Amino acid sequence: MAALSALAELRAEAHMSVSAIATYMQCPRKYELSYLCKVPPTHRPGPLSFGSAVHEALAVYYDALRMAKPEPSKQALAEAFVKAWRAQLTSPIPTLLDAEQTEQQVEESGVALVEAFHDLAPRPHRVIEVEMPFSIELAHPDTGEVLQERLIGVFDAVVQDQDGRFRVLEHKTASRRWTEDRLSFDSQLTGYSIAAAATGLGDAGITVQLLLKLKKPALELYHPTRTDDDRKDFLRLVFGVHRAIQAGAFFARRDWSCKTCPWAGPCLAG
Repeated sequence: MAALSALAELRAEAHMSVSAIATYMQCPRKYELSYLCKVPPTHRPGPLSFGSAVHEALAVYYDALRMAKPEPSKQALAEAFVKAWRAQLTSPIPTLLDAEQTEQQVEESGVALVEAFHDLAPRPHRVIEVEMPFSIELAHPDTGEVLQERLIGVFDAVVQDQDGRFRVLEHKTASRRWTEDRLSFDSQLTGYSIAAAATGLGDAGITVQLLLKLKKPALELYHPTRTDDDRKDFLRLVFGVHRAIQAGAFFARRDWSCKTCPWAGPCLAG
């Protein structure tokens, strides 16, 4: 709760976020409706609600380890997921599932997934923080210009390896394995590598814990690396998106994702 309160305070100030940047890159009109006009979404996509519930369950797990409590059992993780999932379903914003899915089927899938996590996830040497918010200053790599808005975000968990090195854990759910390109060009991970150094974690490693919604649930670990050039490209991207936003470039990008976009109705009406 303290982390959520701290993040709320950060969001009350002028800021940029990795998710906001990704939204603008996906569709500038979607960014405008969501972040500037504050138009309420008509729904939450099923995978987003599902992923949020999984994150809450894993936060329960890592928070217990952080406080040196007994490791939560598989049943405890399953109960945490079910509680979070049902809260998503009773939210004022409805969750939109695929036509062939039922709420019970998704719940059972989530239970199987967090139980697989309990069986397969490597145990960290030490948990430093869970859902750790950050706020950092960004400077353009070529001009030195400092962005007026700070970059904010949340690390799912920060742990420390036996050799003393810090590691940022990022939890993801997906229906298929990530490709090398998917991993290499993920701007969120690049932004997090910058934020880790800026928040005193030094040359922290990043581990993506990908929970796969397969017939037999699986966990895959990815350890992406980022170079100085990668980080410079990310900073140029942030400044470019910021300039486009300041210029009012909010065109609609029509593609297949419009079918499930929570702002499709207001977008088409406007």
